[in-house]
Amino acid sequence: MDNVGTYLVGSKDTFRQIAKTMGHIAKRVGSEFDNRQRREEVYDHLGEIDFISVEARVAIAQYLCNNTKDMDLFFSLPDEAKNVFVTNM
Repeated sequence: MDNVGTYLVGSKDTFRQIAKTMGHIAKRVGSEFDNRQRREEVYDHLGEIDFISVEARVAIAQYLCNNTKDMDLFFSLPDEAKNVFVTNM
């Protein structure tokens, strides 16, 4: 294989690695966008729970925004379970 052929084969592998890396970056950016959107929705969802004060809503929203696993759980629960979740905090 001549030098040009060797260069092209090496470039092909490099481009594959770049494409793979770009795919990972795109996935992370998408995930961050989704998380940001969910953080914006937290307070609105907490506002549907009548028995907690504004102060408690803010504190719970702050906690959930800083703990994505708990936020995922909160959003996955039916409304009556969300009430229990909030009461237990």
